[in-house]
Amino acid sequence: MQNLRLVIALTLAVFSLTAGAQAERGIVQVSGDLYRAQNNAHFTVFLVTSEGIIVSDPINAEFASWLKGELERRFDRPVRYVLYSHHHWDHASGGAVFADTAEFVGHEMMAEMLRLPSADTPLPGNVADMDANRNGRVERNEAAANLQAQFDLYDANGDGALNGAEVTRGPVSEVHPAGTLFSGRRTVSLGGKTVEMIHVGPTHSPDMTVLRFPDEDAVFLVDFISAKRLPFRNLPGYDIDQLVATIESVEALDFSIAVGGHGAIGTKQDVADHRRYLLELREAVAAGIRAGQSLEQLQSNITMAAYSDWASFNWLGENIAGMHRILTSSE
Repeated sequence: MQNLRLVIALTLAVFSLTAGAQAERGIVQVSGDLYRAQNNAHFTVFLVTSEGIIVSDPINAEFASWLKGELERRFDRPVRYVLYSHHHWDHASGGAVFADTAEFVGHEMMAEMLRLPSADTPLPGNVADMDANRNGRVERNEAAANLQAQFDLYDANGDGALNGAEVTRGPVSEVHPAGTLFSGRRTVSLGGKTVEMIHVGPTHSPDMTVLRFPDEDAVFLVDFISAKRLPFRNLPGYDIDQLVATIESVEALDFSIAVGGHGAIGTKQDVADHRRYLLELREAVAAGIRAGQSLEQLQSNITMAAYSDWASFNWLGENIAGMHRILTSSE
């Protein structure tokens, strides 16, 4: 579990919060009373009811404060629930903004993922190299790259130094914990509306949850599926068989509109197309490996031309490298 936490934390650290620039923000209606809110490349959803508003991922404190103001101005109703898709910092941070009125709900594994590992957890090898004074901790002036950029999100006790437990847990210090936990499924009801929380983990994250909005004929999917967008870079931490099975379980749900935490608003067909891309990529890479091709040759020969109009198609080379790593590491 500690190794999984570390992989997730260091991989997601490549997403940096916008600094020194005006954030791209906005709200669009998806269907009925369901809306999608944007913060740069990240998206969340909220459902307006007669008794208040149900919000999903708060994304970060600055965005959550902006969203709270927009909801008050546009709808004049309080946020009664915050429903987490998963615990990762770039989606789940900032929820404390809504703590005065809202109940926070997440899968039971969220509590485990936010818990600090044992105090004697050593610094991971790649981070230990930053420990110039060899005291077993990384001070702010020693931190580099993404660890430096997200230092305060790692620093759970705010003492200005990161120990092995904090680094392993990841940059989640601004994630407001869920007070209500569930396993399997949970239905949240408010003002005559319902939201179904469906645990589909451990894909991408052990607490990964899909939100289904029955009246709006929509689902909210974060990170492990995007509509008409390549999977993230080098497929970090994925078990492809498990991921494909998880996508199939989503396809079995009753919905027409697929709203992503990244990328475009799509359809159930887009969900199926994402699964097909993964299977076709795996077969292409596997065939190349069987033919004795190097990674560089695979990246040159595999074009996946049918998907060239998808967003982030420039990640194809990294997708190929990730699939190559997955297939060769399982040999």
